[in-house]
Amino acid sequence: MTSKIKEIIKNSELFWNLTDDQIDKLAPMATERTFAAGQRIFTENEPLPDFYIVGKGKVALEMEIRIGSRTKRQAVIDVVGSNGFLGWSTFLNLPASMSGTAVETCQLLAFDGEQVRRLCQEDTEIGYKIVHELVGLVSNRLSNARRTLAHVLSVTSHDLRAPLATVQSAIDVVVGGFAGEVNQKQKELLLGGKQRIVDLLKMIDNILDISYIEIKATDFQKVDLYQVVNESIGDVQGLAQRKSMPIHNNVSRQLTHVLGASKRLQQVLTNLLSNGVKFTPNSGSVTISSSETADKVQIDVSDTGVGIPPEDQPKLFSDFFRGGRVEAEGAGLGLSIAKKIVEAHGGNIWVQSPDPDTGKGTRFSFSLPKVLEAARKPEEPDKRLLVGADILVTDDDPEMRRITALVLESQGYKVRTAQDGEEALEKIGEKEPDLLVLDLLMPKMDGFEVCKRLQERKNTGGRKFPIIILSAVREDSSRRRFELETESDLDVDDYVNKPISPPVLLQRVEKALLKRRAAGATSLTITKGSK
Repeated sequence: MTSKIKEIIKNSELFWNLTDDQIDKLAPMATERTFAAGQRIFTENEPLPDFYIVGKGKVALEMEIRIGSRTKRQAVIDVVGSNGFLGWSTFLNLPASMSGTAVETCQLLAFDGEQVRRLCQEDTEIGYKIVHELVGLVSNRLSNARRTLAHVLSVTSHDLRAPLATVQSAIDVVVGGFAGEVNQKQKELLLGGKQRIVDLLKMIDNILDISYIEIKATDFQKVDLYQVVNESIGDVQGLAQRKSMPIHNNVSRQLTHVLGASKRLQQVLTNLLSNGVKFTPNSGSVTISSSETADKVQIDVSDTGVGIPPEDQPKLFSDFFRGGRVEAEGAGLGLSIAKKIVEAHGGNIWVQSPDPDTGKGTRFSFSLPKVLEAARKPEEPDKRLLVGADILVTDDDPEMRRITALVLESQGYKVRTAQDGEEALEKIGEKEPDLLVLDLLMPKMDGFEVCKRLQERKNTGGRKFPIIILSAVREDSSRRRFELETESDLDVDDYVNKPISPPVLLQRVEKALLKRRAAGATSLTITKGSK
C-alpha cells in the first residue's frame, strides 16, 4: 500500500471526509490502472464491477441519445478531472448508467465494488459517509444530464426547423395577401407546398417529442376544448382542401372546460384529424364531436376511410408502429405521442374500427377529467388605440426579420429591427419599445441571455415591457433549458413557434399590447399621426 494511493483517496470528492483509519481500511481495495486517450473505461448498460477515482487526467461521461428509430448519438454529459468519482451504479450492483472514455492519458484508482459494499455493511459509519457524499454527486450529475439533454433537443430542433420555418412563413405571407394579390391557381400551388413543409415539421417535432415529453404542473390551465378544436381544424385545413374533403365540427360550444396544456391537446387533435384526412378517400369526410359524463369530457374523431385491421389495432399506440395495409408518410410516432399526452392529462385514448355508429372507417376517442367552473372572458378594449405602437423585432435571419416586420407594419405598428441580442439591448437602451419580438438562438448574444439581462434590469428598477418569443425552438424545450440554466422560469408574455402564421402573430401582439395598456393607459408610446 503506497502513500500515493492514500493521498488520492483522501483528496477525492467521494472519500474526503473519511478519517485516516477509515482510509487505511479502504486503500487495500484499490488498484492503479492507466488508460490511454480515447480508450473506453466502461460502457453504458454493461456490467460495472468496479468504480473509479481519477488520480490524473480527464474522463468524459457519455450518454447515448436516440433520435428516431435508427439514429443514435453519444452526448458528453460531464467531464471528470483529478479527484473525481466514476461509476456510482456499482454501489447498487447495477449496469453502468453512462459510458466513460479517457480524454487524455489517465491514471485511475479502481475499487472492487463488492468489497466496498461489504465494508460499508460491516462499518456503518464508513457506509453513512460514503452514501451521504454519493447522493450529492449523483444528484449533480443528473442535473448535468438533464441540462445537456435540454440543450441538445433545443439546438437540434432549431437547426432542423429554422430553414423550413422561414420558407413556410414566406408562403403564409404571400398567400395571405400581405405582399400583393395572387390568383387562385397560384394560391393552390403555394398551399400544396406549405402542406409538405407542415408534414416535415410535424415529423421533426414527433421525433424530438418521443425522446422527451414533459408537461409540468405549471403548464396546466383551464382549457376551452371548443377553441382548441377550431385551431386544430385550422392546422389540417390545407390538407383537407387539397382532397376537397369536409371536416364537420359537431363539438358543443358549451363544452365544459378541462384542466390541461392547450398546445399539447391541440397536438393530439391535429394528429387525429390529419390521420382521418390522410386515410379517407376524396369522396369521404371527417367528423369531430363531443360528449360529457358527470366527471369527464370525451372527444371523438370519426372518418369514413379505409379502416384499421383488427390485428393492427392493439399496436397502434406503440412507438414507430405503422400499419401494413396502407402506405403513408411519417415515422409512426403521432399516435404514440398522442397517448402519452392524453395520459399525462389523466385521460384515456382508444380506437374503434369500424366506427360503431356508421359501420365505416375509424373512430378515435379520448376522454379527459372536466373542470366544473368555467373561466370568465374579460371585456375587450378598443384595439384602435394600439396603432403606431413601437415594436422591436430581433432575429438573426434577415429574411425572417423582413417577413415579421411586413406583417406587423400592415396593421400600422412601427417596427424597429435588431440582428442579435447585443443590438437589441442597445436599441432598448436608446428607447424602450412597447413590445419586443425575440428569437432565441442567435450569434453574439442569444435570446436567453437577453431575457436574463432584461430580468436583471427589471430587478434594479427598470420598467417591464411585453416580450413575445418567436422561435423555431419548441416552447417546452426553451423553458426547460432556461429553467435548468437559471433555476427560474422564462418570464415572457407569450411564445409563438416559427413558422409564423400572420393572424396568430398579430393576435398575440395585440393581446400583449392590450394587456400592457390595461395595466397603465399611458404606457404605450404611440407615434403621432400613425395610421
